[in-house]
Amino acid sequence: MRFFIASPWRNRTAVEQLTEELTKRGYDAYSYLQSGANLSTGISIEEELKTFSSAMVNWENDQNIKKIFDSELDGLKQSDAVILLEPAGRSSLLEAGIGYGMGKEIIVIGVVERPEVFYLIAQHFYRDTDEFLGSLPSAAK
Repeated sequence: MRFFIASPWRNRTAVEQLTEELTKRGYDAYSYLQSGANLSTGISIEEELKTFSSAMVNWENDQNIKKIFDSELDGLKQSDAVILLEPAGRSSLLEAGIGYGMGKEIIVIGVVERPEVFYLIAQHFYRDTDEFLGSLPSAAK
């Protein structure tokens, strides 16, 4: 099974830990931190923020933004389920919605921070990562 982890940059440590734990258990995980779907691959966090701010000026035509979009969409298409790791940002909610529209299983880990925009697209809710990981059967590689 392949999981797409939707979560904002501010959760990067939690995303790294979840990705590592899923991999240890024999699952595949799509993470924006490892996929190249961010601008920070090979650069510092400070450079990432500057580059992203610059890309946002002309976001409709910026190739860096297109690269992120294409990578995220491809990651969603290739995944079986979407994990919305709370607290979620706007793009994370969008990714969960796209995944839902593609017929993917939606899993929420943590308290839904913005219920007014979340609706009822998730099939599973877990208090935290440990509870979620404890619910998973071992996966064969």
